[in-house]
Amino acid sequence: MFDFLKTAKGILGINARNHLYVSRYNSREAKKFADNKLYTKRFLQSRHIGVAKLYHVIKQHKELQNIDLKTLPKSFVIKPNRGYGGEGILVINKKKGSKFVSVSGEKYTHEEIFYHCIDILDGKYAISGTHDQVIIEEFLEPHVDFNNIIPEGLPDLRILVFNYVPIIGMLRVPTKESHGKANLHLGAIGIGIDMGTGKTTYGIKHNRYIRKFANGEPIANFLIPHWNEILEMSSRIQQISKIGYLAVDLAITKTGVKVLEVNARAGLSVQVCNRAFLKARLEKVADLKVVNPAQGVEVAKTLFSNKVPVREEIELKPVIGLYEPVLPLGKQNQEVIAKINPHGTHNLIDKNLAEGEKKILEIMLKKKRIKLTFKKVDLSQQDYKIVLAGKYLGDYLLDFRKPFPLIGKKISKQEIKMLENFDEKITEIDSKIHILSALKPLNLQEEKTAFLNNPNFSPQFIYKSPKTDFTTLMRELDKLPNEINHPLFPLYKKKVREIKNKIGLVGSLNKPIFTDYSSRLYGNADQALYHQALAVIKKTKLQEDESVLLKFNESVAQLESFLKKNNLSHWKIKILEDAPTDMQVNKNNTIFIRKNSEFTANRLAALITHEIETHIYRFENGKAHPFGLLKRGTAGYLTTEEGLAVYNQNKLDLPFGQKVIWPALNVVACYHGMRNSFLDLFHLLKRDFKLSDQIAWKLCLKIKRGLYDTSKKLAFTKDIVYFKGEKLVEKYLSNSANKLEDLYIGKIGIDDLKILKDFQDFKVKYLPERKG
Repeated sequence: MFDFLKTAKGILGINARNHLYVSRYNSREAKKFADNKLYTKRFLQSRHIGVAKLYHVIKQHKELQNIDLKTLPKSFVIKPNRGYGGEGILVINKKKGSKFVSVSGEKYTHEEIFYHCIDILDGKYAISGTHDQVIIEEFLEPHVDFNNIIPEGLPDLRILVFNYVPIIGMLRVPTKESHGKANLHLGAIGIGIDMGTGKTTYGIKHNRYIRKFANGEPIANFLIPHWNEILEMSSRIQQISKIGYLAVDLAITKTGVKVLEVNARAGLSVQVCNRAFLKARLEKVADLKVVNPAQGVEVAKTLFSNKVPVREEIELKPVIGLYEPVLPLGKQNQEVIAKINPHGTHNLIDKNLAEGEKKILEIMLKKKRIKLTFKKVDLSQQDYKIVLAGKYLGDYLLDFRKPFPLIGKKISKQEIKMLENFDEKITEIDSKIHILSALKPLNLQEEKTAFLNNPNFSPQFIYKSPKTDFTTLMRELDKLPNEINHPLFPLYKKKVREIKNKIGLVGSLNKPIFTDYSSRLYGNADQALYHQALAVIKKTKLQEDESVLLKFNESVAQLESFLKKNNLSHWKIKILEDAPTDMQVNKNNTIFIRKNSEFTANRLAALITHEIETHIYRFENGKAHPFGLLKRGTAGYLTTEEGLAVYNQNKLDLPFGQKVIWPALNVVACYHGMRNSFLDLFHLLKRDFKLSDQIAWKLCLKIKRGLYDTSKKLAFTKDIVYFKGEKLVEKYLSNSANKLEDLYIGKIGIDDLKILKDFQDFKVKYLPERKG
């Protein structure tokens, strides 16, 4: 990223674009042609180039009276004829009762659509600001290859063509933030494309480079469908339109490639997405004699294809801030703060830190040894004791946003108080969001009975409306400070993002974005995890649980005895008629047990390990610290929490029957749930894994809760955390330098340990007797 910016003088700016290309190669007639979408559509259609089907054109206000929206398909698009920047486009993808619903979930009445059309006619969105026409056309559905990367809306491509050569390309991917529109200014993702292969390279959102989509899928190396056809079509459009400097916007749909519009004044963000400069590329082809589109495409593939894999260099280089802790290697051997001078040519060291007459300094920076020449200076009045010149730090990437490290620095009372207030507020907000309660169907028993009696339909679930005012919660989150100079604050920033995703999840039941929010919170069942789970299922030899069956009162007595023995008598057991599971704990010192549940001795031992020795122990240890977040749970803690619970259970080495492969079955069900309806998933699990009706139903319910219509190929991914977390815990504890005790600081994730252990040595009171 920074190498790219060093040569920023090569970027083609707006003035240069207008002077050197638009005014020189695009006539007034060419610009008028491009600005008139209706004329362009008909022109291209007459030459057998794919465009969206046209339903209506409204030229005058009086014509609105003749348009009956009821005669339109359930999905359609309304747009201005001479619009610009994507403004004024209304995309309707379904009808609900008397209202129309947009791709972003907003509802419109007939009257609201009528007034939107009036705004278009009045020129509100027109490039000229004068009277315009309304276009009502076909709703385009994206190609199936995009299903895994877009939460909603239609991605589009922009190909810039000059001298019949497709110079550069960009994929624009809509997001929830952009309300389903492929508009970078609204929060869509812009992605560069290798012109030779059609594979994606770099991603950018809000002027910052990103490496992954919201669901965790990598941005790089996604293959654009119909790439050759796209290049040839773009070049051909230049040939027939006579627009010398041309951008073609296209969509890849289920029915093929469609042209959305042509542009004679294309924006310039495409070069930022590609980390490539238009000026150099345009100059490279300006003097070539290209006779037809086919030749232009060959030139593009030859000249503008990446020769090396993208991102490799970036991922290998450690990232440093303007201030970093370093370890001078010598007699003192104590960490100090170093200031990074990006433009410096000399390294400096405080005279009190330098050793004798030595002129060479050896330090450790981000686990790398560096030998440097240095000059002695007086830095006694500074927070840093070494200045490192950027000239010698070519093996690192510099991030100006990284906060000042707090090694050996006393945290002010004000900073502590600010974090305490933040901690109190964030845990209060988090406690108001009850995901599992919101996702529990009201008609669960009725649908279960009907389905198991006749399993030939996908259940239709009903949910209660949340009582929590999520809009107010979001406002409260937005009012919190963006930065506090405290070493634990990064944990709180992550927690704010997690809470926003929780609110998004509960607010998106039954929508495609639901799975996206779920993936952000819990992860995804990708192919690698799926095959790992399959391998566990295949190699595990099930041993039936033949231990003694305990009476209900015996089980309760054993639980009470265990609590008393471990100084946990303040935890109370509450017996419920309709508890969702046989046993579970909450964060109010209560253990819930379903009345008359039957436990074998082995199963009770497993539940004690899972619920008490994991969930309650971590809760109690977190409660002992002054930060409520360690009791409530850091962002993403659940993966480590449930993974540790499964790990502890397995350490008992007791036969549990089929329950031992439940974590793996959850992954398998989630993977197939993304690709199947409830009905098809149910029969697949029964057929391929020999599950009973009750077990198959339970797995399907876990995956499809949150949906009204469970025939949709969407999934609630929470239950993959058991298997995924167990593997993470196993990997962590396989390193002899790591201890089981580390995972009992509180309700934290493995990724949090670096921040927590650098801050202070947390004491742990409750720990299972079995050591990992």
